[in-house]
Amino acid sequence: MEVQMTQHMQRPVPGTDAYWRDRWEAFAQIRKLEGMIAWRDRQPHWCIIGYVDGEPDIDANVEPWNRVHDYQQALAANPTIAEILGAQGRLALLTA
Repeated sequence: MEVQMTQHMQRPVPGTDAYWRDRWEAFAQIRKLEGMIAWRDRQPHWCIIGYVDGEPDIDANVEPWNRVHDYQQALAANPTIAEILGAQGRLALLTA
C-alpha cells in the first residue's frame, strides 16, 4: 500500500508578529505583481531579432508574458495571497 504525504503550509497565528509580517510580505508581492503586469502590458508583442537579406527578421516577444506567468504561478501557491485577493475580489490578477 502506497501512502501519499501532503504538506500543509502552517499559517501564522492571527495577531502575532509573524502574522503581520506574512501579511506585509503578501501585500508587497501583490504590488510587485501589479507592477510586473503593467510593465508587461507596455512591452511590444513583436521585436526585430535581426535582418535576413535586408528584411527584418521578426519574432514574438514572449519573455515579458512568461515572466509574469511564472510569478503568478508562484503567488497562486501562497495561501495568504490567495486569501487577500479572494477577499478583494481580485483573484483574476493571478491569471491576468
